[in-house]
Amino acid sequence: MEPLEGIRIVELTTNVAAPMGTQMLADQGADVIRIEAVDKADPARAVGGQRNGVTSYFLSLNRNKRAVALDLKDARTRPLMEDLLRSADVFVHNTRPGVVERLGYDYEAVHQLNPKLIYTSVTGFGFDGPGAGQRVYDLVIQSVSGMAHLQRSEQGPEFVKNIVCDKVTAMTMAQAVSSALFARERGKVSGHHIEVTMLDANLNFLWHDGFWNHSFIGDFNEMPLIGDFITTVPTADGHAAMATVGDHEFQGACEVLNFPEGLSDPRFITVTDRFANGPELFAEFKKRTVNFKTDDLVAQLEKAQVPCAKVNTFDEVLEDPRIKHRGSLIEYEHPVGGRLRQPRPAAVFDGEPSSVRLPAPGHGEHTDEVFKALGRDQQELSQLRELGLLA
Repeated sequence: MEPLEGIRIVELTTNVAAPMGTQMLADQGADVIRIEAVDKADPARAVGGQRNGVTSYFLSLNRNKRAVALDLKDARTRPLMEDLLRSADVFVHNTRPGVVERLGYDYEAVHQLNPKLIYTSVTGFGFDGPGAGQRVYDLVIQSVSGMAHLQRSEQGPEFVKNIVCDKVTAMTMAQAVSSALFARERGKVSGHHIEVTMLDANLNFLWHDGFWNHSFIGDFNEMPLIGDFITTVPTADGHAAMATVGDHEFQGACEVLNFPEGLSDPRFITVTDRFANGPELFAEFKKRTVNFKTDDLVAQLEKAQVPCAKVNTFDEVLEDPRIKHRGSLIEYEHPVGGRLRQPRPAAVFDGEPSSVRLPAPGHGEHTDEVFKALGRDQQELSQLRELGLLA
């Protein structure tokens, strides 16, 4: 039995920050039902590698979900939406402030329908104040949160080449929903209103190491950021990564790289010294690592108990023996997209990885199935479809 089996989540979401979070909950057994507009599909359906009209991006964000499509702007669909919300344990939306209010599905309205429902709002900057109504994507949060500044190079600020802010928000939201469900089961509360902003989620993500020189208020001793101590090293045939934080790790690296003078260099004696002089230390390492083939360097560093790894290309990731041993990547058939490869759900409960119960749905694929189960008959659904209110 999956941990969240029996929990129903209704989501009015697009793109990544919320759909990825609800997929995490779906992977753990929740019955997640997506609501999409009749005439406009989720933009994620158009992004990524494509085959047979579906995209890898959407398929990797929406497995184990069902989908309905209805026009929420028309009052004639309201009875169906209300039925769906009454049946739910959680409602998640990531619309901009004002949208759900105009549709009539703000927290107060939904709470009256279903007082036990956990209402979850995901926004960029919150419901009021500066930026509240702004359209927000990952690059906006990377800019505002300091992430782009943290990644700066000699050319200036740089973006992480991944939508990491969306994903951090997704994980934050999924954790918050799980906590609210747990509190409800313990009888602590009946329903919560959870607010998650992309800005707050990513400030929490960045702060510990990215802002350690901005935590103390008043005088303190600054230290270079950990990013100054993290870099790849070139080899004769590629690149590797190595960490020499602890004394024994530093000693092992110096032995492997034939760098005995480093052990007595006053710049590198203590952990604090090595952090303070990270660029200089790795400049010394890089002079020596270029003389090794990657596999030989990694083997010797591992033997010396130095944390290290070969820097994999995408194709090498697929063949990595650790990934294969863990079964970290799975393959299955999508009815439209065909054979598909994805990471399996990361958490393993009692030795049994969660499964893909449902491939990512087509637009409105489960509209009839969902609403018939809620007591609506085919004639009513067909009439609404003829009016263009269902798809």
